[in-house]
Amino acid sequence: INILPLGGFVRLLGEEDPTDPRSLAAQASWKRLIILGAGAFMNFILAIVLFTAVVMVPREVNAGNAVISQVVPGSPAAGAGLKPGDVIQTIDGREIDSVGEAAYNIRLNLGETIEIAVRRTDPLTSEISLETVIVRPRWAPPPFVYDVQPGEDPADVARATGFDIATVRQAAGIVTVLTAGEELVILDGDEAVPYTVFEGDTIDSVSILLRVPEAAVALAAGLPDPNLIELEQLQFRQGATGIRIGPQHPFTESRSLGLLDGLQRGWRNTFDSLKLARNEIFSWIKGGSSAPISGPVGIAQATGEIVQEAGWKSLIDIAALLSINLAVLNILPLPMLDGGRMAFIVIEVLRRGKRIAPAKEAIVHLVGFAALMILVVVLSYFDVARIVRGDSLFR
Repeated sequence: INILPLGGFVRLLGEEDPTDPRSLAAQASWKRLIILGAGAFMNFILAIVLFTAVVMVPREVNAGNAVISQVVPGSPAAGAGLKPGDVIQTIDGREIDSVGEAAYNIRLNLGETIEIAVRRTDPLTSEISLETVIVRPRWAPPPFVYDVQPGEDPADVARATGFDIATVRQAAGIVTVLTAGEELVILDGDEAVPYTVFEGDTIDSVSILLRVPEAAVALAAGLPDPNLIELEQLQFRQGATGIRIGPQHPFTESRSLGLLDGLQRGWRNTFDSLKLARNEIFSWIKGGSSAPISGPVGIAQATGEIVQEAGWKSLIDIAALLSINLAVLNILPLPMLDGGRMAFIVIEVLRRGKRIAPAKEAIVHLVGFAALMILVVVLSYFDVARIVRGDSLFR
């Protein structure tokens, strides 16, 4: 069992049996707590080192101001006075220079009151002003519901709600994606326009490319009219604050930090990751998202997909996150894990040095080990099934 690649552990002499004076169980309680907590502590240290290395290694990053493209009516952002066209400058004092950083810092502060500073340009006078608003990102934002009025098409709904036409069509259940390889004959008046569909083509993209009506493309593909909404009510997903963010003058640049700045950022990123993990758990509980649970096979699949998409340097980020996860998991008071053994020591201290019988403690850890192995097998089954289906862990 120990040769299986499911993690690593240290087996010390006499973990539950104090009869040997050299055994772990024979040591003072404070020594045992330090020894058992050392693994999780080193996982935290490793995460800081890896996150420091991440920001010190030159890498291409997306940059460009984060501009608000939409504010959902009735959302916290709308109540705070944010407007489309506002350029986000800072969130809770942290400078924002990309869409990713804006989304990251909003996710980092779910359920908390934050200050968002924006640069606003008056559309009439072109005067630029700096505004600071108070926003509270929601754990589980409800869908935005829109009642479709008779005769409204996706363009009308888009103007009324601020969502783009593609999002409106998706909410209305209108299929716009064309089948790759399909041969279309599009009738434009008296002219028949032949077209071979490529991967990723949609009704609107082909309409723009060939300069033909969208309805004609849909008819040729055997799809319903993309401008006809049959539902009486549409539901749109919205973010924690109710804004959509897009890049303003996007570009990429190579960035890296020195040692001191890198250590500071590595420290911050480590504790940000802990806070994000906590927020994800709270979000699952409150119904904001589903829990993406996976086993060793799924982790390997996800690692391969991330490296394929973002390059080998992303392995450092993955290793740091895995190290944090191991630290948190090992410190939890679960049987067999370090945290579970530490819990028995705490109980011993509370009982004024009276130990729980070694045989009973060993049984508890054995049951915990068996439960963990069963969980790994079950998760691995679903991971393998997902890979066989050709699905991604992120979809």
